[in-house]
Amino acid sequence: MITTPSHRLARYTALPLAALAIAGTTLATTGVANAGTLPATGPTVAMTITNNTNDPMILQGSDNPYGQWINGPQAIIPPHSQSIVTAADNDPGGIGVDVSYSLPGGSAVFMANNYSYNGGDLNGTRIEGQAGGHYRLDSRMDTGFPYLNAGYTVAPVSLFGSS
Repeated sequence: MITTPSHRLARYTALPLAALAIAGTTLATTGVANAGTLPATGPTVAMTITNNTNDPMILQGSDNPYGQWINGPQAIIPPHSQSIVTAADNDPGGIGVDVSYSLPGGSAVFMANNYSYNGGDLNGTRIEGQAGGHYRLDSRMDTGFPYLNAGYTVAPVSLFGSS
């Protein structure tokens, strides 16, 4: 094959663009899962709470009775933003935490139960009050016991569809 100047230019242009694409994907992926440094001395919880509404979510309460907050809940999660809450416990049996935020007409309750006997779950996560007709809370658990990592999204019902 004969290499012309235009083939050389295409080859030299494609390589840096591919490298930038790979670097960008790596950085983006790292940012999604990065909850900061958590201790490895016992079970941990990392909760990524996303407010995909047009209303601020205002902290009503939080409970971590047997552990400690590494990065406690924010007082306010502004519209269309997120907050990462982390907690740890030295008890090898596990840790359970909950955080609640007010929304117009009710509240959103985020639960994380990270215990050895259940492998971790998000049971108890819910929308309370009349807000249930206007908002939906979607939760997913990415990893369970002993290092539970969960994501929660609050959005208007219309963004989730009618399911």
